[in-house]
Amino acid sequence: MGLELEGIETLRAELRGRLLLPSEAAFTQATSVWSVSPNHPARLPAPALVVQPRGTADVSAAVKFAAAHGLPLAGNPSWVDGGLMIDLSLMRRWRCVYVDPGAKTAVVDGGALACDVDAETALHGLAAPLGVCCVVGMGLVLNGGISLLSRAHGPACDSILGAQVVLADGSVVNVTSGGPDPDLFWALRGAGSTLGVVTKLTLQLYDAPTYSGAFVWRDDPEHATFKSVLRWIRAVVLPDPAVGFNCARMVHPELGPVLISMLVIVGDRPVEEKEALVQPLRELGPIQASDSVGRSSWHQTQLTHYEAVTGLAQAFPVHYEAWSGGHVAAEKFTDEFIDAYVRCTADELPLPDCALTLAVLEVMGGKLRESRAPVGLNEADLQWVVQAGWADAAAHETGKAYAQRLRSVLGPLSTSMGRYVNLLDVAEDPEMSYEEAATKAAGPANLERLRAVKAKYDPAGVFRNTPFMKVLAVKP
Repeated sequence: MGLELEGIETLRAELRGRLLLPSEAAFTQATSVWSVSPNHPARLPAPALVVQPRGTADVSAAVKFAAAHGLPLAGNPSWVDGGLMIDLSLMRRWRCVYVDPGAKTAVVDGGALACDVDAETALHGLAAPLGVCCVVGMGLVLNGGISLLSRAHGPACDSILGAQVVLADGSVVNVTSGGPDPDLFWALRGAGSTLGVVTKLTLQLYDAPTYSGAFVWRDDPEHATFKSVLRWIRAVVLPDPAVGFNCARMVHPELGPVLISMLVIVGDRPVEEKEALVQPLRELGPIQASDSVGRSSWHQTQLTHYEAVTGLAQAFPVHYEAWSGGHVAAEKFTDEFIDAYVRCTADELPLPDCALTLAVLEVMGGKLRESRAPVGLNEADLQWVVQAGWADAAAHETGKAYAQRLRSVLGPLSTSMGRYVNLLDVAEDPEMSYEEAATKAAGPANLERLRAVKAKYDPAGVFRNTPFMKVLAVKP
């Protein structure tokens, strides 16, 4: 791998944490991924070594080592082929979130998961908009972060008040909104993964919503329920930024085709008004969780969603996946789009029974439109994402063709706007150039400013194997 064993052992001796090599059993666990793109079916990208730091000093040592040896560096095995992967999981101690209820802020250590933040903030009746799956790490925040609370409070990155960052030269800086590095602070809130390793975040918190829950319906053969839910979104959710909602369709291994939704209503309006908004969904005859909607705490709603996601991962032996997605403005969320979306995600599923096809529609808008993040979805009202996953390698071409068909049918009905970077992968859309992906994600003005920040803080491109290299269109 082009590295001297002596140099590796010198780094190992400097660390309080662990250094893992491919010959070690823990290396496989640290670099495992749930699935792999069918564009690279023969081999998973793999780092040459993994550092699991126990603190910021370890992170600094690892970054300096990578820079000195010309190794690509990132925090995900899929981004670091032949390089150095930094895994912050050992920094997730029994206490890694510190809440100041008076100031409504939380200091979050590197390695913490969203569920850690949820648990500690819930004790004080507070919450942070940290995605829709509570087992994601804080990297989600650095790349934007969209949750059911984002329509009311903006993307997760807008809640960043400060960060401790290990830069490309191994130096450590503390960045705040009023500090001496305003460009770095601006870029971190949405493009952080390409500028350094963040070992601590200070987040703004908000009052936790008191009305939330989940619905599950069976999808009937005519998809009347599916279409009714989508039209309810158009009539009720889109005009009201206090309502957060998403809806996913999948074929459940026991229940058959089902629709699963998460709902939250932010604010202190009377319960009777909230119930009136939700009543049309109750009338559709959900088979699960109807009684809990409006009675579940926000923390419990997050846990329920996590249990559902975990159940899916265990039920489907998915090893390969392809994604399609797009954004829709409210005026384009027409009956024509709804009919096409239902047809593509319910009637035209060519993958084998053992495969997972998950079609998710997320309602955007609200405070997301006001975000000043360098990369985001501030002009989209809805985002649709379809994940096709399968276990049999023989289904590669079928899965890729299905993803491409979704793009060809729904693309013209969608709105050509920004792209959400946590789902951005140029490899899944081979017809899109780096420059096109960058322009869609950031826009021309933000793109130029991001390139200038990147050139200032990481001129050698140490952090070069991250999704934002595609967004920034920087080629080392």
